[in-house]
Amino acid sequence: MKIEGSVALVTGASSGIGEAAAVALAAAGASVVVMARREDRLEAVAERCRKDAPSSFAAVGDVARREDCEKVIAQAQERLGSVDILINNAGISSHKSAAEMTVDDVERVMAVNFFGSVYPTLAALPGMIERGRGHVVSVTSVAGYIPNPKETAYAASKAALSMWTHGIGVDLHGTGVHTSVVAPGPIDTEIWEWDESPSSYQGKKYPPSVVAKAIVKAIRREIPHLTVPRQFGAPAVMFALPGVNRALRWGLIRFEEQGEAKRSRQS
Repeated sequence: MKIEGSVALVTGASSGIGEAAAVALAAAGASVVVMARREDRLEAVAERCRKDAPSSFAAVGDVARREDCEKVIAQAQERLGSVDILINNAGISSHKSAAEMTVDDVERVMAVNFFGSVYPTLAALPGMIERGRGHVVSVTSVAGYIPNPKETAYAASKAALSMWTHGIGVDLHGTGVHTSVVAPGPIDTEIWEWDESPSSYQGKKYPPSVVAKAIVKAIRREIPHLTVPRQFGAPAVMFALPGVNRALRWGLIRFEEQGEAKRSRQS
């Protein structure tokens, strides 16, 4: 799909992957609507976008609220005429053992990570279908394919989002509306420190720009699925192999234990 001249809406755009994606889409020629809760941060991102796309603007809203999503989609359509590209990026972390988890914990994660994409998607799709042109990109995670320790709710939300997005792509075949899933590995964003129990991951983290580049690539080439960085797609495939999954699970548990020990020493 051609990005130049399109209107793109990016959720969770006040920092990290969302900010990088918004700026990249503006540089590629799209007018960008950035959506998030933090008004000051969001306006700063919109200003960066306006350097390449003067009609870009900020729309404050919470993706966990259906009315906010529908309002922002309507606002974008009224001001810019359409929403051609939707980037479902908003998300929150959860790093808690299932033994300590509550139903409220799970509902909180699903409200943002899954329904926070369902609401804007279903609000934007009618216009895309009517025009015979559109692209929905959902930013998931490799955690949605591999059961990392203490990421049960987070992983489930990303797995649901992945299948939801791919399912839309199947349902809308032939309409001119396409979907992509971009599944990042460990990316250096604020999300690592937001949870009440920070992740013990101590490995390399990649810049948000690598995900932004993948998003632009997925739209332009209409690619259904990309894992970023690419090498993180291998463990997901390996986990489906009989026998290998048990060894991989044990390795993930050991990696978590080592990370917790290192974090304890540092504190």
